[in-house]
Amino acid sequence: MAKSLQSFEAEQSEFVRQLQAQLNTKDQILDDYKKSHGQLEIFFNALLASVSAIKPKPVVYQAKDQHDTTEIEAVLQITDMHMGAVQESDEIEGFNEYSPEICEARCMDLIHRLNRYTDRKRLSYTINNCSVLVTGDLISGDIHQELQVTNAFPITVQVVRAAQVLSQQIHLLSQNFKNVKVHFIGADNHGRLTRKPQAKQEGLNSMNYLVGILAKAYLDKCTNVAFNIYPQYEKVVTVLTRNYLISHGHNMKAWLGIPYYAADRKLGKEFTARMQLIMDQKLKASEIGFHKMIVGHFHVPINTPQYQFGGSVQGTDAFDHKDGRFAVPSQAIWFVHPKYKEMSREDFEL
Repeated sequence: MAKSLQSFEAEQSEFVRQLQAQLNTKDQILDDYKKSHGQLEIFFNALLASVSAIKPKPVVYQAKDQHDTTEIEAVLQITDMHMGAVQESDEIEGFNEYSPEICEARCMDLIHRLNRYTDRKRLSYTINNCSVLVTGDLISGDIHQELQVTNAFPITVQVVRAAQVLSQQIHLLSQNFKNVKVHFIGADNHGRLTRKPQAKQEGLNSMNYLVGILAKAYLDKCTNVAFNIYPQYEKVVTVLTRNYLISHGHNMKAWLGIPYYAADRKLGKEFTARMQLIMDQKLKASEIGFHKMIVGHFHVPINTPQYQFGGSVQGTDAFDHKDGRFAVPSQAIWFVHPKYKEMSREDFEL
């Protein structure tokens, strides 16, 4: 039976009202987001205004004219600091212990050892510059309920403490190099503010991003430090003659082990996607093409011709111990040679 004109108009009117209600709801959500986003910007600006930049100390290292030696560049990967995390030694049979104080001591000891290691390398090479790749998880965060109840202090304090430790590390490095360039990735796992890792604005909607902003502010007066923050998941950065694709690496899935398959699959997808763009726009090659992928996240140092994983400052915790894993606290250091590429990598145990 055909519908009457009146019934048809009534149905359409109801449909239009439903759509209008949905649009109103979405508009309200968008307005609320803009308001909260604006409040975050006000909060960030107020926080940065209260930061007192570190007074730079004189650069101890003086570059020498060594025409008979090759110039190489030092590289340090800082990853998975987990500032604020606490691990009692007796809970994991004495395999490890962790606290904010241990975290800071390990981080600063790392820089002293890098400086000494570099000085030894300078007997054979010219080393004026150092690049620092910061690949996330600098705070413990609140992403798991057990972290919320066992962390040494709230996430806000974690951010400030992590920024202070990172800036102290860079400050100490800056005394032993002519130039220090920091490459800081915003997106990570423990700093996220969503239940699951997001895609859009992942590098901004993270407390790790705030760690970078604060650390950069602390180092504002260190004129030989260039601090680059990338509020995104991954970024291609250049170190001497090598292009590195750096990220935290939390999109690579693994189950109770080292994600060799996941890393190879990720690498293949990145190569394929970037090659398609490069073939159409060859000038993009130097911008998005890369030689090697550098990530953290898995707390185990790995070095292959195509990718490198950095260890963690924290090392073994109760989760690792429960599953029979042992991760030595470590951070990776290497040098880039213009001809021989990566060389002299050391995973310094902390």
